[in-house]
Amino acid sequence: MKKLHLFLVLSVATLLYSCGGDDDYVATPDPEAPQNLVATVLSENSLELTWNTAANTTGVSGYNVYQDDTILFNNVAGTSKTVLALEANSTYSFYVTAIDSNSNESEPSNTVTATTDELPLSFKTNLSEMGIFQGSFSSLTPADNVQLYEINSTLFTDYASKQRLIRLPEGKTMQYAGSDLLPDFPNNTLISKTFYYNLNDSDPTLGKKIIETRVFLKINGVWNSGNYKWNNEQTEATYTENSSVENISYIDTDGMTQNVDYEIPSKQDCATCHNNGGKIFPIGLKLRSMNFNPMNESINQNQLQAFIDNGVLTGLSNPGEISVLPDWTDDATYDILQRGRAYIDINCAHCHQPGGEVSNFSLDFRFETPFDDTGIYANRGEIEARTQSTIPTYRMPQIGRSIVHDEAVTMLLEYLQAIED
Repeated sequence: MKKLHLFLVLSVATLLYSCGGDDDYVATPDPEAPQNLVATVLSENSLELTWNTAANTTGVSGYNVYQDDTILFNNVAGTSKTVLALEANSTYSFYVTAIDSNSNESEPSNTVTATTDELPLSFKTNLSEMGIFQGSFSSLTPADNVQLYEINSTLFTDYASKQRLIRLPEGKTMQYAGSDLLPDFPNNTLISKTFYYNLNDSDPTLGKKIIETRVFLKINGVWNSGNYKWNNEQTEATYTENSSVENISYIDTDGMTQNVDYEIPSKQDCATCHNNGGKIFPIGLKLRSMNFNPMNESINQNQLQAFIDNGVLTGLSNPGEISVLPDWTDDATYDILQRGRAYIDINCAHCHQPGGEVSNFSLDFRFETPFDDTGIYANRGEIEARTQSTIPTYRMPQIGRSIVHDEAVTMLLEYLQAIED
């Protein structure tokens, strides 16, 4: 019994000595939780997690990354980790903990949820496979996840009518990029523009002749263009990279029969206009071009506000922060100097600007460019002549029209006279 008592006394003494005594013992606290965990989707099968270290990082040796409640990565060095081999268009949840050299683990960080991108879009053989329209194909009824949009000052294409549509991937939005120009579009954005003529402009219910649907796809950060030519039966459109000419006859609002040799552009033609610095980009979807109230019952308010309200556009709270590109046809609201610049911007500036396809004239026709830097005044004679020409190698624009835009020419002649006064 004495031996047992002695053993216990010695054991307690040894414990106290090893701990430095009761007064000197200090327990090591668990690490604090990491802060501000963020998930950034990289592709259809990968994302990146980043986080901040806690205020007290003493003793932290690494981090554990959890997917749901299962540890995915153990003892990660640094404050970021790329997660691979995920499923496309799938939602995942993650949190992170800190660990120290004694394997003590912190409370979890905030939990983040992220949905990977859909599989990259591609151009199908038939337009019906692209998921743009629903119902009777020639009715051009947008599919449920497709958004109609309009612009307030339009590009001239031989008096053709146009339907403009955009489809964003599920759960994604256009992001305000801090300027009045193009917002940031997520991967797998689809933009389409369909060109058609009413058989009789005075009575659109009599039907229409649909010619082509141009499609833009954003794939892995890069815009790609494709074109679909409609058949005579108006039941399908087929992908093509070749140019062609369609002979169109229609009745205008004055009851006059008009005949147009409508030119469907080649893939290279599309790249000529939609090109800056060697990269393809959309033209019409600038925020300032959509900042107005379209005469369309499906929108029926300021278009940007409708996009904000519907969650299509994020990062912008008030359309009033965005300028408005003047409608060149609106002589009641805008003076001739504004209207002339707006028309030249939407019809010519995509080629005539730094990085554009035409660089040998030192022109910058963008609306935001100060007038003295545009080159418009010095080239006013060329503008007057080229906008009235139908010679393919001389007319301006060279692609997208084969006839003269009479109403615009009248306005431009007034504008060119005004800048001389």
